[in-house]
Formats: sequence, C-alpha cells, structure tokens
Amino acid sequence: MRGWKARVCAVAAGIAVGISGLTTVPATADDTAMAPIERFAACVAGGGQGNVLMLMDTSGSLADTDPEAGRVKAATATVNRLATSLAEVPSAAVDIAVAGFGTGYQRSLNWTPLKPDSVGVVNADIERYRGLNRSVDTDYWSAMDGVRREFTDRAKGQEAQCNLLLWFSDGEFAINKRRSDSDMQRWGGPKPWVPDNALRSEADVTAAVKAGGQDLCRTGGLADQLRSLDIITIGIGLAVDVKPEGFNLMRGISTGEACGASTTPQPGEFLMASDIDDLIYSFVTAIEQGKGEQTPACVQTQCPEGTRTFVLDGSIGAVSATAQAPIDGTRIFLKTRSGDSVELKQGKGDQDLGGARLAWEWITPRVVTLDLTRENPDNWAGPWGIVFVADRKSDELARSSITLKGDITPVLTNRDELQLRAGDGKAQLKVGVVDRTGARIDPTTLSQETTLGVALRSGSTTTPLASALVREGIEQPIDLDLDRLSPGTAELILTLDVTTQSWTEGATTIPGTKLEPRFAAIPLTILPPANYPSIPARISFGSTEKADPVTVEVPIDGEGCAWLAGTTTFTGYPDGQDGAKLSSPAQDRAGCATGKLSLTLDPAGLGNGSFTGTTKVMLAATDASAEPISVDLAFDLSQSRPASQPVLWATLVAVTLLGVAIPVGLLYLVKYLTAKIPGTAVLGASASGPVSDGGAFTDNGVPIGVADLALTHLTGNRRDVSVAGRGLRARMGASPTEPGYVMVATAGASAGGRMPLQSRGGHAKLPLAVQGTWMVELDPQRPVSGPVTVTVFTGPGAPGFQELLADVRSGIRSEVARLREGMPAEPGAQSGDAWGAAPSGAPGADPWSSPASNPGGARPADPWAQPGGRPAAPAADPWGNRPANPSSAPPPPRQSGPQPPHDPWANPPGGPAPGGPSSW
Repeated sequence: MRGWKARVCAVAAGIAVGISGLTTVPATADDTAMAPIERFAACVAGGGQGNVLMLMDTSGSLADTDPEAGRVKAATATVNRLATSLAEVPSAAVDIAVAGFGTGYQRSLNWTPLKPDSVGVVNADIERYRGLNRSVDTDYWSAMDGVRREFTDRAKGQEAQCNLLLWFSDGEFAINKRRSDSDMQRWGGPKPWVPDNALRSEADVTAAVKAGGQDLCRTGGLADQLRSLDIITIGIGLAVDVKPEGFNLMRGISTGEACGASTTPQPGEFLMASDIDDLIYSFVTAIEQGKGEQTPACVQTQCPEGTRTFVLDGSIGAVSATAQAPIDGTRIFLKTRSGDSVELKQGKGDQDLGGARLAWEWITPRVVTLDLTRENPDNWAGPWGIVFVADRKSDELARSSITLKGDITPVLTNRDELQLRAGDGKAQLKVGVVDRTGARIDPTTLSQETTLGVALRSGSTTTPLASALVREGIEQPIDLDLDRLSPGTAELILTLDVTTQSWTEGATTIPGTKLEPRFAAIPLTILPPANYPSIPARISFGSTEKADPVTVEVPIDGEGCAWLAGTTTFTGYPDGQDGAKLSSPAQDRAGCATGKLSLTLDPAGLGNGSFTGTTKVMLAATDASAEPISVDLAFDLSQSRPASQPVLWATLVAVTLLGVAIPVGLLYLVKYLTAKIPGTAVLGASASGPVSDGGAFTDNGVPIGVADLALTHLTGNRRDVSVAGRGLRARMGASPTEPGYVMVATAGASAGGRMPLQSRGGHAKLPLAVQGTWMVELDPQRPVSGPVTVTVFTGPGAPGFQELLADVRSGIRSEVARLREGMPAEPGAQSGDAWGAAPSGAPGADPWSSPASNPGGARPADPWAQPGGRPAAPAADPWGNRPANPSSAPPPPRQSGPQPPHDPWANPPGGPAPGGPSSW
C-alpha cells in the first residue's frame, strides 16, 4: 500500500534470512525474542525440517481484484528467491506444498523439496492459479481446517518441525446462499461446522459465518490448534473491494490479535496491500525482508536524497533487494561502489560489473527484484546504492528492502558430542562461526563490532549464558549448569551481530552497514538423571473418524517406570468437546508401568479438529528411595466426521437377543433402506497406462493428485451416483446377513475395493463406503495387452489418500494378472508379451484399420456388436457372451434405424425391466 506503515517495515526477515545469513529485524545482542518469521528461519538454521505451505485464495472476486494474476507473479518470485538462497546452504532442508481455498481446501502440489531443480515443478503448479478464480465462497474455516490436517499428517516421522503458512486472500470470510440442493452439491455441500444449516437465506449465511468465526477464534479453536502444532502464519490481504477492517478475522488468525488464547510467542504476521504492486512487494518481502526504508524519488536526474545507500565489505557474499517505484514511469538505477550507474530497464537483465554479477527482473511495471553476487573481491567493498528517478514530483515515496547476505553463521560445534542429563553438574558448550559451506571462520579475523550472544530457552524461561562475545571469546567454552535444569526439551539460542567495515575515501567516511541479528535455534534434549527412564517429548494419537477412545503406547527407554500424573491441559479441541479426557492404567507409583506407558484419549464426542495439549508424566528411578520426577509430554489427535457404513450384523444380533421372529421380508427391507452410499460426498479420479508382470505405469507413483479429484455430493439419491465418470449402484445383497455393496458397470473386466479386489460378473464390486477404495479395469478391446485404467475414490479432505495410492502401487500388477488369467492371446501379439507387441517386422494389429479385403477403406463391422447395436460384454459378463476369438468371429449385421443407448443397468433391448435387488 502506498501509505506503508512503519510497523510492516519491521516484519522479520524471510526464510532464507535465517538459513543463509540474510538480515533480519533489529534487536539488541542479548534479545532472544524473535519475530515469527525469524523463529522459522532459526529453526531451519538449527537443523529442523522446514515445511512451507503456500495457500492461495481462489474466490471469484479475484477476476476483478487481480485480473493480471499478480498473486501468481508474486508467489513465483518468492519461490525463486527462496530456492536460490537455499541452494547456498546445502544442509538446509525445506519442503514446499501449494494449496487453494474457496468453497473448501484442496492441495494442488504435494510436498516437494525446494531446490533449484524443483523450482520449475513448483512454479508450474502455482501458474495454475492464474485461472483459478471462480469459487463462490471465501471460506476461512475450511481453509484453516485443511491447513490443520495438512500439518498434522506432515508431522508423522518428523522429529524437529519448522512449519510456515503463507496465506493470501483478497476478501473477508464470506459464504454465498445456496438456492437449491443442486447449488449445495455443486458448491461444496454442507459446511462442516454447521452441517444442518441449509444456507438458503441471508440469515442462514450470516449465522454460518458467525459460527465459523467463533470456532476459529474461541479458546481451543482452530486458530489455537494451528498454534499448538507450531505453525507460523504469514497472512497477506489484498484490500481492493474490501475495507481494511474486513480483514480483521484474517489478521487475528495470523497474529493472535483478539483471536484465540495461544498468543505467546506471537503466532505470525499480517500484511495489507491496497493494489497489485503492494501485493507483490509484500508477498516477496514477507519471507525475505531486509532493512525496509522509504525514499523520496529524484526528479529527472539522480540525486543523493533519492538514493538508498548500503556499504559492502568482505563479510558480505551477496545482496538481494526488492524495490517499488512510487509512480508509473519511475526509473531505477543501481549505483556501484565506483560511482557508475546501471539502469534496471523493464523486463529482465543481467550485467557483469567486474567483480560482481548483477541480475534483475521487473515483476510489474513498478516492482523490481535484483540480485548482486560477489564473484571476486575486486570492485566489491564500498558504498552502493539504489536510486529512484521520476519524471515528475510526487508525494508518494519509493520503497526498498535490501538484504545483505553475510557469509557467516553461528553454530554449536560440539552438538554431536553432547549428552545432557539433569543433575549431572556442568556441561561445556562450544560455539563458533562458519561460512555458508560449513567451514570454520577464525573469529580473530572479525571486527570488534561482531558479537555473539548465547541463551538457553526452556519452556517460557530464557536464561542468558553469555553475551557480547568478541573475537577470541567466541570460541571459549560456555558452562551449562545441568543441576538447575529439568528433563525435557530446550533450545539453545545463538544471536550473531555483524557490522560491515566503514568505508573511508579521502576525507569522506561512510559508516558500515549493521547486519541485524542472525539467529540459530538449536534443539537440545535434557535427559532425566541417571537411573531414571526417559520418554519422548511428543506423541501423536494419529487420526480418527470415530468418537471411540484412542490408545497409544508411549515407549519408556531405560530402567525404571512411569505413570500419568493426572495433570492434563488441552490447548485445542473440536467445538463442544472440552470434556475430552486423557487416562492411563498407570496412575500412581503402585501401578507404575515399565517398557511402555499406555495412554488413552477419549474424545467424548465426534467433531472436526485436533485435540492438542500437554500432560505430566512421573518418572521413577530403579532406586525406590529416589524421589520421582515429572516431565511434560505433548500430544495430538486429529478427528473428523466420517462416512459411516451401516452394520447389519448389529440389527441381526439385536433381533436374536430379543427373541422376536422378524419376517425375512422385514430384514430385506432393513437391508434395502441401509444399502446406500454413506457420507456427504465422494471424490474420484482415473488414470490409465500399461501394466504387465514386468512393470506398471504406477511404479514411480500413481499419476493422480488431490487436485485431479472430481467431487460428487451425496445430497439425495445415494443408490445411483456418478463419480469421475463411473456409475456406482448400491445393492443390498441376496443373503439376509450379507452386507450391502456397490457395483460398477464397466465395458472391460474389472475389480474393486482394497486388496484383494473383488468382482461380480466381470464388474468391480466395492463396499458401500466406497471412500478409500479403488478399482481397475482392463481395456475392452485389448484386455491382455491394452492399457489399464485405475480409478480411486476418497472422501472430503482426501483422508488416507497417500495410503490409498500406496495400495494401488503395491497391488495393481497382481490384480491385473488375476483379471487376465485364462484370457486368450490377442491376434498379432507375441506369445508371452504382455504389452501386445506385434511379431518382429510386422506392425501390431489395428482394430480400426481397413483389411485387405476392404480396399475402399470402410470401417469393418464391429465384431463386438450384438443385434440392435448393443455391444457385448467381456467373458462372464451377465449381459452377453464374448466370442473366444473376436477377430475370427463373423461380424453380425447391424440393424438399420436408431440404435438404443448402451445402458449397463438395463436388460437387452426388448427384455424385461430390471428385477430389483436380486438382479445382480
């Protein structure tokens, strides 16, 4: 925005800031209170796994507020910058995923390591959002619930997580009316937090938005759940059609301002833009923000007051900057240390400056990014500047954010040798500084202005260990008093301050540029005293779609035992489920558990959200005379409302216990009434490719992503549903005790479910709860050598989607082989060649080609057709019998006149109507 506030200019430096020595916000040497983005950067610098989720608004208003897709340009520039910085630090590990939200949440790019060779893949996915601007809602609740589920799944197998959410929206939390059931189905179905709200009136919509906002910001609500999962949120709002106060909810979710109870440390930042230029500047600088300043533009010619000056020396390896011109037509120059000026002309450019390489790109006509890289010491040290020159005077100010990439990083050098145990007296910490390759930097070569501070953060307490260490003092051992520490996790916070050397030329001295503190947050584990056991710092109860209690076994490492102390604090929970309880059979010293501690979390209901919190566990030593000690254990459980499948056995057992003679017809009536596809929606997608004993097109991954899933809502008829082009028909089964199932009519032989797959009459058979299952179909013309089609089915939010795809990969070859078993070889295919290759020197048979006896080229009669134009089904197909050798069977004559459509549910033309449930 043109009225750029000073507060925004103080936003923390970006991801790469903490990774590759970029600058961050100003702080004193002994100040370890980091801004949100600095915490993420410090976490990655300390060896944690970085996870960046880019969440893009897809609401219909974007067609007006962002017609040129500035959000796409900004996100692409951000990814490019970040990947370049990460490449300079090989040890840094950051993965990125991309998702969109409108009527709901949908991930479009799976988690991908962010490296130079993957930038193309990431940006190609971001480019898709150029045309994704038709969603009818701006549904904050579904967006944040999707983020919660995303990071909960991501936490599996990651010990040290560094989570960052970059969230863009151009509008406030808004939902449109649904005029009909069709609208409800087409636009995402009922809202999960108000499933009984039909959204038919303005009053309904107002009530839904109010309830969603309350659930987001209540104590323990969605915002608190995200913070309990250590997700740092950077929100970027584009206020074109919405007043700034319309973003108050987004601001609150991002920053904790009047939203939620978990607001310390600050959970994130919120940036506001008033136009596309502001948006792009804010987006790029949000994660790579150096020292931001405003500068008046020169008029017509370069001038000192319109120049943003910075000084470089040998400690700086590169410079990144983003500049925004105040008015259209403003020219921007880079002034070199020798006094020469290079105009950054519109478009892209690069230039060799004799010791440095300059590259720039204009993202819009008023926003440019530039990168200056040192190639050798010549023509590098000294004053540089960015100059703004406008063709007319303006009250608007130019903006620039300059990031000096210092080639120096603080580290804990004896990290791998440390074993810290509470009560063990003193331990010695050895720290130092390294360059971006990890090579040691001799601290005696540093200036007196370079200082290092060391502090230990345990829980909410921060204890300074050393401050303002200079030169030789930087590598002196630092004592850590273990007698004063409690078992659990802690962080060693290293804070490095560097100021570049001043530049003197003749009688002129230009002060050096101070690099703001560089942080590294290094996780430390404080073990219990000797003879005491230890337990993990965090456990996960996984995910559930039930209200039933969930039990996990917490490993107890070492001798001794443990029990649940009974003090549990829930920091997050689904709406209305504040009665959840954590329990254990081991509740006191008498019931102390060894080897493993069984914990049970009772949700006390069913909802959408995460149970997060901490509990106290007591540890007892092998020496019975030693006092037990308590440790904190963090936990989480993700819960969502499921698509439930009716259990017919429960009805039969109840009938038997009551001793009531229920007529068989009533049992069938119960079966018929319950033979419906459950849940609120089914999502599906298909992919095709070759499959043989030697390989399958799914071996390197099933080519189906969440973004490919087509959605069908279950609002009315749950017995006949079309999903991703597949017709699903629910059947109740012939036996009184047989559960219902779903049949999928296919032209080729098929099977479905989960391994092993099932079929009936050559058609795929699925359970009623089709969500979480898959099916495979052979090519009807070339069942042995032709392509195979895989279709997957899942539910809203795609729960267990990766496990479903893994099931496909592991089972597709065996299932296809089972379907092909006993099928005759196809004409033109070599014996044993599952790919259907033609004999050597001869082309493969083409069923569409004209035979020699048909020189006119007319297409031959269809050997699969039956009289009346109805195609025959494969062998064992209830609709007809297929010839054993189709190529040798004489083509039957086609009847003239209109042909009846192919209806897999009907009987042959002229036959009786389907006979009801037993027709399968």
